Amino acid sequence: MTVVEGTRTATRVAWPGRGLKATLSMGLALTLAALLAGAFEPLPDGSAQVGAKVDPGVARVAELAPDSTLRVIVRETDPPTDSAERLVTDLGGTVTHELPIIGAFSAHVPASALPELAGSDSVGLVWGDGRIRMSGSNTSAYDSAAPNTAWRQSIRLTQVEGNYNGAGVTVAILDTGVTPTADLDGRLLARVDLTPDHDGWDRYGHGAHMAGIISGNGAMSGGQWRGVAPGANLVSVKVAGTDGSTDVSVVIAGMQWVLASRYQYNIRVLNLAFGTDSGQSYSIDPLNYAVEQVWFSGILVVASAGNRGPDANTINKPGDDPFVVTVGAADLRGTSERWDDVVAPFSSWGLTPDGFAKPDLVAPGITIVSTRAPGSTVDSLHPAARLGDYYFKGTGTSQAAAIVSGVAALMFQANPWLTPDLAKAALLHSAYKLPNYRTGGGAGLVDASGAVQAARNWGGIAPANVGLVPSTGMGSLEASRGSFHVYTDANGDGMWEPVVGEIDVLGQPWTSISWSALSWSTSVWCSLTSVSPGWESISWSATSWSGTTWSATSWSATSWSATSWSATTWSADVWS
Repeated sequence: MTVVEGTRTATRVAWPGRGLKATLSMGLALTLAALLAGAFEPLPDGSAQVGAKVDPGVARVAELAPDSTLRVIVRETDPPTDSAERLVTDLGGTVTHELPIIGAFSAHVPASALPELAGSDSVGLVWGDGRIRMSGSNTSAYDSAAPNTAWRQSIRLTQVEGNYNGAGVTVAILDTGVTPTADLDGRLLARVDLTPDHDGWDRYGHGAHMAGIISGNGAMSGGQWRGVAPGANLVSVKVAGTDGSTDVSVVIAGMQWVLASRYQYNIRVLNLAFGTDSGQSYSIDPLNYAVEQVWFSGILVVASAGNRGPDANTINKPGDDPFVVTVGAADLRGTSERWDDVVAPFSSWGLTPDGFAKPDLVAPGITIVSTRAPGSTVDSLHPAARLGDYYFKGTGTSQAAAIVSGVAALMFQANPWLTPDLAKAALLHSAYKLPNYRTGGGAGLVDASGAVQAARNWGGIAPANVGLVPSTGMGSLEASRGSFHVYTDANGDGMWEPVVGEIDVLGQPWTSISWSALSWSTSVWCSLTSVSPGWESISWSATSWSGTTWSATSWSATSWSATSWSATTWSADVWS
């Protein structure tokens, strides 16, 4: 679920120890992540000192093609000097771009000169300057497409919105924050922030879009661009900042807050669009365990499938969990008729690592108009997707999941006694079946009228998830991350390190045995301080993040899956 994805983009990151903020192209952002990512193999000459500085892919190219010219990123030692650049020139190479934000420069160098370059005391690291190629799931292609005006009719929302609007039901949005707007009309009950920002604002632009789809009332458009349940309340749990990056441990902490606060705010639905490409079995995975704990508490969890289609078996975690409702995206082809609908080409689908077919159903996911977060990252990078001053067109399985979350709010208003298992069964039972959905469409297209009717007359529907075995949560936190990692200067030494292994993003040890035994009935992970009515800041585990700098190995809403960087493959569908 991304608001918008694709195209060459930029991110703003802070370079620790230098006090710089600069705009970094997507290519350089991924290079930064690569520069800081772990140990390298030795060069062919076996020099451990030199080889430890060099990307193994570059070293291999230099070995196989010694007469070639290499495109590299050279990170200088700290403090930087001009000697590394002079050395490149002396070796017959060319400096192409200064990259002060990462203390480096790009260059073309003879392959034969690589050992001497890497052996210099003025050189810290040498990494391949790879070429980006777009994945097949580029949803930014829809930036300039017409806004979707047919989806309300297509899901038969118009047949129930006169009687139900989600009033009294609260949907929790675990995302990038929410920017207050008149379209939310005071129904944003709480804004919680687990990031260094400590303010709850959506500086990335994704969470605000989700909020408007779920319960925006369209006040700034005369009601035209309203959401599914314009009477529903919201709580926002912010787990990612300006660049959209976050860690599994933060997402889990956010779910802990949602569970602990469910009675205070009457939270009945959790909208979750974060996902990783992890292949760890749900039966032991900590992230899956967390979403199941929320589910078992009486909250329906709606997760986006991911934007890694059209390839099969690409469902994001925790959408791979058999308990939750996993939502793919439908392409309505610009009409309100349902017979011509198809599964959107970018929508993830297929079998999970445990053999469960996902998604469970689909919902409209192309050029959905919702609230804009002016000046946010996504808003700035995709001006063609803006619709006036207050709205934005978003495409992805995130948008589809938000629509289903809004439908779920209508269902819980119609029948407050629904359990998550009954609500899931009602959604799947009432979905519009179409042969076009047999591959990648689950039970079919969500049907708001049918779902509300099924919720009211649930007696004839068997609950979902009977016989499923819950997760133990005893698996690896690192495995749950898949290929997605964030960087942080947790120890304050001015150097970024990836958050890897069995630690959380604060650097605290993660022990699956003790963690899975925690009581999820209280907010054991969160120290809450009320700032003003409806607004809260969180010092997670009573630890301040204010001095911690983040960056992401993946630009989380750009669908750069299968982008090759030398020997490293990146997948960047964190926000689908």
